[in-house]
Amino acid sequence: MKKLLLAIAMVSLPMYAQVSDTTALTRWATKALTKCPDSKVTVEEVKAPLVPANFKVFTVTQTSSDKNCGGQKYLLYSPATGQILMGTVIPLPADSRPAEVRVTETSSELLKTDVKTTINPFPLPDGLKSLSITKQTDYGPFAYHGFIDQGQHFLIIAPRGNIKDEPAKMLRDSLQIQNGVRRGKATSKVEIIELSDFQCPTCGRAHKVVEPLIEKALGKISYIRMDLPLFEHHEWSIYAAMGARAIHKVAPAKYWSYVNFVFGDQEAIGKQKFDDVLKHFCEDSDIDWKAVEKIYRDPKEKALLLEQVSRAFDNGIVSTPTYIVNGQMIGFGPEGKFTIDTIKAAIASAK
Repeated sequence: MKKLLLAIAMVSLPMYAQVSDTTALTRWATKALTKCPDSKVTVEEVKAPLVPANFKVFTVTQTSSDKNCGGQKYLLYSPATGQILMGTVIPLPADSRPAEVRVTETSSELLKTDVKTTINPFPLPDGLKSLSITKQTDYGPFAYHGFIDQGQHFLIIAPRGNIKDEPAKMLRDSLQIQNGVRRGKATSKVEIIELSDFQCPTCGRAHKVVEPLIEKALGKISYIRMDLPLFEHHEWSIYAAMGARAIHKVAPAKYWSYVNFVFGDQEAIGKQKFDDVLKHFCEDSDIDWKAVEKIYRDPKEKALLLEQVSRAFDNGIVSTPTYIVNGQMIGFGPEGKFTIDTIKAAIASAK
C-alpha cells in the first residue's frame, strides 16, 4: 500500500513556481497537513503548459526541524467553486487510449502489480470524476481512490473538500470515525484519535507511554482508536485487527484489555499462530470463543476492515501510529517526544 504513495512522490509536473497571494490557501493547508515541530508552510502557484482543467495549481512545501516530518504536495484550488484537493498529481500518457486504460497502465507500473480501474461516469464540480484503483491481495481486493481531471490528462490522488470547510471536519468525516472504538467523555472539545497497527513496534512503544496519559484523562477527553493494519508489511496485523473487531462486538468491556495485551506482548505473539493467540485470550478472559471466531473469520468483516485502511490511505495516513489531536494529524516519529508533548498539552487544556 505504501508503494503507490512512495512511488508517486517521485513524479512531478514540468513547472516553475510563482509567488501569489495565497494567504487563505496557506492557512487551509497548514491545518490539513500533519503537524510537525517548528513547521513552516509555503504555498507557491505553479505555471505549466498543462494543468488540470478549471483549477489553479500550487505546490505546498512543509519544512520541519524533524527530518521525518514535512515534504511537498500539490494543492488544486477552483476559484469558481471553492473546491480544493491536496495530494499528488500524476501526468497520464498523452495518447488517444481510454482514460481507464491509461490510469491502469500508470498505476500498475507504480504499484508493480496488476490493477483494475473504475471511473465514475458522473462528473463532480469542475469536471472531476472519481475513480478507484483496485488490486488483489491475500486478504481480498484493496482499493485506492482518486480523481481524473476534466481533460483526462492527470490522475489526482488527494482528499477532496471545499476551502470553506475546516480540514478537521473533512478528515473526521472521511475516516468515518464513528466506526472507531470510543471511550472517555464523548462531548469533550478535546478529541484524540489513534490509528495504529497491532504488529507495529513503534505502536507498541507509543502505547506504553500514551495509554497511561489517556487513561488518567478519560473523564475530560474523548478518545477513539481505529485499526490501521499495514498488512503488506506486518503478517499478523490484519488478524489482530480482526480479533479486535470481533471482541468489541462480542465482549466490548474486554476490548481495551485485548489492546493492552497485544501491544504489551508483540514479540511473543509473533512467534505463534495468531488464531491460537486469540483463542487463548478469549478462554483466559471468559469470552465466548465461538462467537468471536465467527466474526473473526467473516469475509464481510475483513472487507470492512480493508475499507477502513483504504479510507486512511485516501487521507495520506500511511504510517503508524498516527494520532489526530483536535482534528490535526500528527505522526509519532522515532522517539515521539513532539507527539507526546502535543497530547499532554491537549489533555491539559481539557475542562
